[in-house]
Amino acid sequence: MTKIHVIRTGAFEVNTLIVPVAEKKCFVVDPAGCSLSGDESVVVDWIKKEKLECTGIVLTHSHFDHITGIAPVKKAFPNAPVLIHEAEFNEMQNPPGPMGASVLDFFNIAYFIPTLNQQPSAEIPLKDNQTLECIDAPDWKVIHTPGHTPGSICLYNANEGLLISGDTMFDYGGCGRTDMAGGDEALLVKSLSKIRKTIPQGTKVYPGHESFGFQL
Repeated sequence: MTKIHVIRTGAFEVNTLIVPVAEKKCFVVDPAGCSLSGDESVVVDWIKKEKLECTGIVLTHSHFDHITGIAPVKKAFPNAPVLIHEAEFNEMQNPPGPMGASVLDFFNIAYFIPTLNQQPSAEIPLKDNQTLECIDAPDWKVIHTPGHTPGSICLYNANEGLLISGDTMFDYGGCGRTDMAGGDEALLVKSLSKIRKTIPQGTKVYPGHESFGFQL
């Protein structure tokens, strides 16, 4: 059984996930640890302690709180590409993009901009139903779940019964907010319905914040 390691990182306590995929390999989802929150090294330290190789950095979406820790991981593992859905690929070229800047304005936290300016650009655009073979994770499939943002994704492993839901779905029936730039309530409702119709009950869910490991 795949054991996902969760480290809460960044100023907004993102569930950064370290997902084992093969012998001594893993990929990282939504690294957020940075100098602003004093935890920029925690993800890399854990991976190196376990003597793992990081094969990729997958972003569930491009909101600032989920991307502030890309740089330390990329520096430690320069061959690990940064992946994000194609709908937000341009947003992650020299971040923050227009949507990201608008979200910073929304929260009045422009002081994040220098940290975001240091983050690497995305390298691989993802599509709905694509598997992550390019980072040695063929059992993981991309599910495009727009609503929280246009390019929000979940990652699903049918063999292991695991769903990484980003900010699309939380525990206790919660879901991501839609009142920021790029948010669309109607699309989010459709995405949640899509998940519930296509993903089996009992699937273990790892969201982008708060409690994790609950069952669908």
